[in-house]
Amino acid sequence: MIHTPNYRPADHRSRREIDQAIGVVMGLRRCSAEQALSEITAVVRASGVGLGGVSRALLGLITGDVTSAAGEAVVHWDAVLRSAAQD
Repeated sequence: MIHTPNYRPADHRSRREIDQAIGVVMGLRRCSAEQALSEITAVVRASGVGLGGVSRALLGLITGDVTSAAGEAVVHWDAVLRSAAQD
């Protein structure tokens, strides 16, 4: 892999988490990738947490590893998951 001067290893992890979060929202909402990303970015705007943090919050709830400081995002995703479980 060629690394640019601005390369950060965390970028790959964050991108992977974002892609996984998009997939989770697609499954929960039965929506397109664009719609899922739109919901995720709405949580970013509402919570003030970055895209990677919001994605990690969702994945953390699913895996039971909610150690993130993204409290506002966790609250949103927890409500989404509870709603999906009732369907």
